[in-house]
Amino acid sequence: MAWLTTLVWPEHAERRERLERAISVARTDPPRLVRGDLLEELPGLVEQAAAHGPVVVFHSAVIAYLEPVDRTRFHELMTGLVSEGRCHWVSNEGKRVLPEVTATGPEVPEELPTFVLGIDGRAMAWTHGHGRSMTWLG
Repeated sequence: MAWLTTLVWPEHAERRERLERAISVARTDPPRLVRGDLLEELPGLVEQAAAHGPVVVFHSAVIAYLEPVDRTRFHELMTGLVSEGRCHWVSNEGKRVLPEVTATGPEVPEELPTFVLGIDGRAMAWTHGHGRSMTWLG
C-alpha cells in the first residue's frame, strides 16, 4: 500500500485521499492476489470466478508493460474469452497500447493525450489516464 501511495504525484491530494479510502475498503475485504503470467493464468482465473457469477476482466494502465507481441496475444485471448461468453472485458489503456480496440472508435488526434476505454474490445470513450475525465464516443 505504501508503494502505491508513492506513485501518486505530490500535487494530487484528491487522488491520494481516494487511494487512502480504497485501501481502507480493501483492508476490510482483501483481494485474492495470484502470482503468475497474465497470459497463462487468466483463463483459469476466469473459470474460477465464473462459479461466483458473471465475470468482468478489468485493467487500466497495465497492458503497456507487456511486450508488443504479448499485447497482441492478450487482445486475442480476451476477444476469445468474450466471444465464448466466458466474461466481459473492460480495458482502459493508452491510445497505442491496444490498437485493435482503439481502431474500433473514431480516429484519435495525434496531439490528444488520451486513454481509450474499451468494453468487450470496442472503444467506448476517451479517458484521462488518472480517471479525471471521460468523453463517451458517439
